[in-house]
Amino acid sequence: MAKQKVVLPPALANLVVQYVNNKKSITRGALSIALLALAIRIRSATKGIKKANSSAPAAAPRPSRKGKAGKGGPRADVDAVFFKRLTRLLKIIIPGVSSKEFWLLNTFSGFLVGRTILSLYVADLDGKIVSALVRGQGKQFLLYIVYWMAVAVPATYTNSMLTFLQNKLAIAFRTRLTNYLHEHYLADMTFYKVGNLDDRIKNADQLITQDVSKFCFAVSELYANLSKPALDTILYNLQLARNVGSEGIFGLNIIVQSSAWVLRVFTPHFGKMVAEEQRLEGEFRYTHSRLIENAEEIALYAGEAVEKGNLEKNYSALIRHVNMMFKTRIWHGMMEDFIIKYFWGAMGMVLCGIPAFFELPGAAGSGDIGSRTQGFVTNRRLLLSSADAFGRIM
Repeated sequence: MAKQKVVLPPALANLVVQYVNNKKSITRGALSIALLALAIRIRSATKGIKKANSSAPAAAPRPSRKGKAGKGGPRADVDAVFFKRLTRLLKIIIPGVSSKEFWLLNTFSGFLVGRTILSLYVADLDGKIVSALVRGQGKQFLLYIVYWMAVAVPATYTNSMLTFLQNKLAIAFRTRLTNYLHEHYLADMTFYKVGNLDDRIKNADQLITQDVSKFCFAVSELYANLSKPALDTILYNLQLARNVGSEGIFGLNIIVQSSAWVLRVFTPHFGKMVAEEQRLEGEFRYTHSRLIENAEEIALYAGEAVEKGNLEKNYSALIRHVNMMFKTRIWHGMMEDFIIKYFWGAMGMVLCGIPAFFELPGAAGSGDIGSRTQGFVTNRRLLLSSADAFGRIM
């Protein structure tokens, strides 16, 4: 079947010709604007961190004795104060370049890079398999299937090693942070002061055991969910720029950034919700600990009914909050899936289909149907992977 192309209208065709003639100047101008915007954002972020470093110690409110943050209490936002606190903790769990944790992190990063390179090869191989199938080239089709099975060995090994190294990182971080806490908690009678002389921390046992474990696993998971998607997004976009042109990628990035801004605006404050959940979990556990500690007095004065009421009250507050979080995630998950999976995917397929349907002035032909199919399948896989990576970053 002959390739049917749509000729652009004269006005739009002239605009395309003008762009091709001034492509270098326009590209340099757009790149300069992008770098300027990036520099402004970095400068504002640096100012925020410096301001937090100078004002956070004096402005930090004292936690209430009931464990609840008031209107002026600490917030769970991802802001300059959050990054300052996270930096202090990172210096504890990764003390230097000669530590075991640092080299585990480097090994983990190497496997992440290898996984991305394998993904690029698989995307190209996927297009070649479909192209050979469309052209009816049986030998090439079987050869590419053999390549597909061969690449599965390093791919599965890399995936298993990534899971193993992520768990090893979490254990190493937890060991380092637990040793640091034990060193300070068991020095100068701190454990006695926390339990008997100061009631600001009621659930020290949960903080040292359960919360430390969750934090360390979250840090290792956060690194994997930020570094690999960021690397994937950069490499996939570079490869797509070679396949469909940098102009299409630039336009697609504008659409992605705009829809990502809309998604950020309507995203609830899940950080605050998780912080409140941990606080309610701590109160519920503290009520049980207090019941065990004062069991003799409670039994003597027949106070089990009162204690049962306190337990049920704390548990009901926890469950109400968890159910509220689940309900909030329903509409947010729908919106996120629609934008990331379907809207971005549709825009990407339109981008891949432009060379097949429009006669662009100055553009070379894209070959036979096999070549067009190979290019479309490869680009579509890269686009979907890039959208998934960007969604994980968000």
